[in-house]
Amino acid sequence: MKRTPEFVLGLIGGILGIIISIILIVVAFNIMEGVDYELLAYYSIILTVQIGLFILSCLVNKVNNKVYGVCMIVIPIVMLCMSLFFLLIPTILQIISGSFAFRTLKLESNVS
Repeated sequence: MKRTPEFVLGLIGGILGIIISIILIVVAFNIMEGVDYELLAYYSIILTVQIGLFILSCLVNKVNNKVYGVCMIVIPIVMLCMSLFFLLIPTILQIISGSFAFRTLKLESNVS
């Protein structure tokens, strides 16, 4: 695995984001009055995007590093604005993972 820091940070951020999104959905479901499903749908969209970011972080070695970096920086910033700062820690981890993707990898030489 060539991009271990990006993978680990994206994985931790994705797992935390999914857990917090599920908690937000449970809270939204418990405070619903009547048939007002707007808040529930809103947090379900956030959960879907967090699952997508989790999958993207698992594919860090198969995706172009610049595409991965841009996606892992832009999408979490949008999610941070949408989630009213509930996803602050997962967003920071995902942005760091995306910024690490722009680094160049050293070529390993196996000359003995």
